[in-house]
Amino acid sequence: MPVGYLTVDVGSMFAEKSTALQRHGKRYMLAGKKVVFLKPSIDNRYSQDFIVTHDGKKVEALNVQITNDCEVDLPFDLLNEADVVCIDEVQFFPEEMIDHIERLIEQGKKIFAAGLDMDRYGKPFGIVPYLMAKADHVTKHHAVCAFCGDDAWVSLEVSNDSNIQVKVGNDYKPACRQCAYERGVK
Repeated sequence: MPVGYLTVDVGSMFAEKSTALQRHGKRYMLAGKKVVFLKPSIDNRYSQDFIVTHDGKKVEALNVQITNDCEVDLPFDLLNEADVVCIDEVQFFPEEMIDHIERLIEQGKKIFAAGLDMDRYGKPFGIVPYLMAKADHVTKHHAVCAFCGDDAWVSLEVSNDSNIQVKVGNDYKPACRQCAYERGVK
């Protein structure tokens, strides 16, 4: 059996990573392949059961629960039947997800993952750096810097009301490296 592959789409918020993910999945759906979309339960900004882009495009997705012990409750019965697995907001998944992704690739699945490559402090985010290193293809998407109009490098929190790494929401603005540095992120 041929092995699959991993494609990772990364960048700041508002860089259209989820749009790219939906496009990957829809291409294979048009080819008659079975595509499963996954999203972490922590991402409930727009919907529990859909991956929704900032401009309102949506596709039905399975909401994956992550336990307090950082275990992932994946629907293996559906994944075993799938040809393609599309995972949104992959930065929110625990390290256990890496093993699941590698196992799916070994089973011949095409895996597409989209997520933030850096947190709001400009630090590598979650499992994304590892997935980027292991990927067959990586695309870094760029939003437009909300401060100067250049290509964004990171997402800056505009409310700046906490010190935790994971804060789900839309209280962020994309910023280029220059504007991020000027605001204390390096």
